Amino acid sequence: MQTDFIETLMDHIMEATMIPKAQIERAVGPILSMFLPQVLTETLRDDPDLSGEIHMVCPEFPLKKADNRQSTNIDWLMINPSRAMLIFVELKTSDTSINADQNTIYHQKLDDVRRQGGAFLIRDVEILRDASIESGKYGYILEKRIDPHRDAITDCREARLLYLVPASAQHKLVRFADKVLSFGNLSTDIPDPYPDAWRVIHQRLCILDESSQHARNRQYAHASGTFDGRNYQDKLPFKRMIDLCEQRGDAIVVGFMGGITELRNSSWVYLENRLYKWDQARGGTGKKEGRNWIPGGEFLRIVRQKPKDQGHQYSSASTPQVQRQANWAGTAKFDELVSLCQEHGDKIVIGFTGGWNALANTPIEDLRNRSHYKWDYARNMGRKKRADWLGGKTVLRVLERKMGNLSDYSK
Repeated sequence: MQTDFIETLMDHIMEATMIPKAQIERAVGPILSMFLPQVLTETLRDDPDLSGEIHMVCPEFPLKKADNRQSTNIDWLMINPSRAMLIFVELKTSDTSINADQNTIYHQKLDDVRRQGGAFLIRDVEILRDASIESGKYGYILEKRIDPHRDAITDCREARLLYLVPASAQHKLVRFADKVLSFGNLSTDIPDPYPDAWRVIHQRLCILDESSQHARNRQYAHASGTFDGRNYQDKLPFKRMIDLCEQRGDAIVVGFMGGITELRNSSWVYLENRLYKWDQARGGTGKKEGRNWIPGGEFLRIVRQKPKDQGHQYSSASTPQVQRQANWAGTAKFDELVSLCQEHGDKIVIGFTGGWNALANTPIEDLRNRSHYKWDYARNMGRKKRADWLGGKTVLRVLERKMGNLSDYSK
């Protein structure tokens, strides 16, 4: 009975993703609050920077603005006592909303914790209490939420910002946070309380990973006569495509030119460094040539059978690339380049002859029209001329000077 109610409740909440102006974060937030300490503790168990038992301090924790007695609230303030670390956790349920001003305040507070410890956060709440007509609410936070952790907060000299967002928004936020988790990244299993309820909730939250502005609008575009002829719901990089296949199995199909035969003949390196179209297996978008679409479960089985050190074995369609792949992981067009840099930052490098100066002095239209860009993992610099390879974050900074803010740049 309990899980039946939770399933119905979560289905009702998930429907709100398709209702204009419905504020789904307000519905999801309080539910997540009940589980977040256990979920993050399990999810980050092997994380080299964040592992340890995580405790909730307070949801909607007020962060006092520097020049007045107003506040900006972080969705959750959490603490990892074993690391003397505070964790600011921010929730986004849509891929369309990023508040740059809010993010700046978060980072200012993180820097303050590192410089002077966490005690100022407590003093700031006391200042807000004394200035507010709702002093009782601030008093409640101080007594019920802060006091049990007062000493631990004061001892904290480290702080991190963690975003919890749909998978479709991860690449937009990697430059703004210390850790970005999608809903599919969260642990499915937690200890008590209510592990069965969490499995149901987590399953429904994973639907948000598949939701993007593009996908939502395309799904019903035909109703208004604006269908643009595409035959897929969205595009995903390799790892996110694998995650989605694990979650949805044969309920989805993956686009792959040449179908199962071509997939079996393609190398791991090739598969790992390309984008994939996907759609719902039933009631999908547009018309499809069946042989070029593989059920998600079958796609997953074939990929899992491939050794990761398979080498550069390419099908006939890819043969011309064999020699050129010797010193880099792959190539990308301009839009793909931006997405790669946003998602991986300085974990990757981009090849550009002449380095920073050449990139900075090349007109943006020439950069857009360039046939392709070489890229590789930053750990593979051994045989490269370092002056001709730029970190992903450096490339983004140069492009932002030319194009403005790239946070909402889409592939």
